[in-house]
Amino acid sequence: MFSRDVAARWPWRRLRALLRRPKPVCAVALWVLGFVAAIFGRAPRGLLQMAMATAAAALCDLALRRARGLRLAIPDGALVTGAIVGMVLSADSPLWLAPAVAAVSIASKHGIRVRHRHVLNPAAVGLLLAAAAGASESWWGDLAALDPAYVVVLVALMYVVLWRARKFASFFAYVASFLAICFVAGLMQSALGADAFHNPILNSTLFAAGFMVSDPPTSPSRLPEQLAFGAMAAGLSAALYLAVSGLAYPFIGLLAANAAHAAVRARRRVLQ
Repeated sequence: MFSRDVAARWPWRRLRALLRRPKPVCAVALWVLGFVAAIFGRAPRGLLQMAMATAAAALCDLALRRARGLRLAIPDGALVTGAIVGMVLSADSPLWLAPAVAAVSIASKHGIRVRHRHVLNPAAVGLLLAAAAGASESWWGDLAALDPAYVVVLVALMYVVLWRARKFASFFAYVASFLAICFVAGLMQSALGADAFHNPILNSTLFAAGFMVSDPPTSPSRLPEQLAFGAMAAGLSAALYLAVSGLAYPFIGLLAANAAHAAVRARRRVLQ
């Protein structure tokens, strides 16, 4: 009886242990968000795109881990990357595009490393390359196409992710800095600056801050560094948005902050 009870409880223990980690929690939150966006936004094709991108990311991650001689593990980071790629690319994109972008994203995770750690947000790398190649990115998963009241769902899911990752500081620094810069630009009669306070820009800013800027492996954990990281990513993103608009500005700002964080971390190790 004892052994049966232990065996019955074992899967639940593993599940609880898994949900104590930020990445699985983020993956679940993204899928809940995706279902809400697809069902109430009448975009069921988006879920298929998410599933294909997630599967491609997971398989690519497992294959590259095996090729590098690493122990196989649940590809929770790849699940997050695939979901983000599927939710940012336009839901009417060719079905091959999201898996291809997800695979490129995971390849960058394994290929661009400093001291055995990846330094760039994989989804940002893949989506930046996709935008540069002319892919359509609608950010359908951020609920911007739905009634503004649905932002409550977005904020609630982001809260869970940020609480588990302990990245509230980077989130607020990013959102506050981005909107402050756009507010000043709006006072100077910039139409783009004023547009930042309306959808689709507002929800995409929240989505990027909540699910990408807060990525634990590629962003700092210390409070002062989180504030600097979020402000830097937002400052560069806002400057690019106001200067050229387009689709690439959040990814360029985030990747620049990722690189700066990696440089600071490497310098700290040298000094030690």
